[in-house]
Amino acid sequence: MGADSTWGHSFSSVQTAVDNGEECVVISAISAPPLLLFTIPLTLVDMGGSLVVDAVLLPVDLAITPSNPELRTPRSMFCRYNYSI
Repeated sequence: MGADSTWGHSFSSVQTAVDNGEECVVISAISAPPLLLFTIPLTLVDMGGSLVVDAVLLPVDLAITPSNPELRTPRSMFCRYNYSI
């Protein structure tokens, strides 16, 4: 497993989906509000699929000791916005 592996972290894909969905909704609301018609349903589908897969893999995650206990969402987010002025 690599340095950015989330094996051993329960429901890490759901956390990634929530974080990414939050960023996409905020960016859509700021830059192009009509995009909310796409980002909100896609975020809900992503979170639902992640929840199902993470629930199936929960026994594996509980059996593995995480290499980095602090690691939560190492993957780069699809939607990224720099909030600095």
